[in-house]
Amino acid sequence: MNKILSITAIISFVLFMTIAHFVYHDMEIFEEDYLLTKMNDLYFLKLFSVIGTEPVIGIVTITLILFLWWVKKDYPGIITVVVLVAGSNVLNKAIKGLMKRERPPFSHGEEGFSFPSGHAMVGLVFLLVLAYFVSKEISSLGIKVAIFTMAVLLSLLTGFSRVAEQAHYPTDVAAGFLLGYSFFVLCIFLYEMRPAK
Repeated sequence: MNKILSITAIISFVLFMTIAHFVYHDMEIFEEDYLLTKMNDLYFLKLFSVIGTEPVIGIVTITLILFLWWVKKDYPGIITVVVLVAGSNVLNKAIKGLMKRERPPFSHGEEGFSFPSGHAMVGLVFLLVLAYFVSKEISSLGIKVAIFTMAVLLSLLTGFSRVAEQAHYPTDVAAGFLLGYSFFVLCIFLYEMRPAK
């Protein structure tokens, strides 16, 4: 399983770099403006934008950290959560500063640059790390799969909500997903490589 995850993470990172190359060199991306316009009509998606906001991510992350500290005494787990959630946010802002892609024309006063989407990247990392540590407490494989499936579904809806709000281009969201997934797999790999107690 670790080998499969490693391969998918590498593929994900390569795809991210490909999109980044197109965006950095201001190359036209197939049907991006069309998707941006059409997804604006999907009003229900906009409801999911709240999942990727700093208050939601912050409160749930602190709760998870307290659980790992108070109940599990899992200090490497706490470090992993902090590196994943805070680190993905810092990495996202650094790449935005490097890429300097402007927001879509009708972004309604959104601040900062556009590529990659923080809601997509940090939201995915946040939901996956939450699903990972919750699933460690469950023995049923079926429930574990359901938890990760729900995390991925909510991540997708959160990312797509930003296109529906016209706060990001579709490639911003796709890039956020791809880089977020690669970063998540790398950090979890390092966490699981720690010496056994």
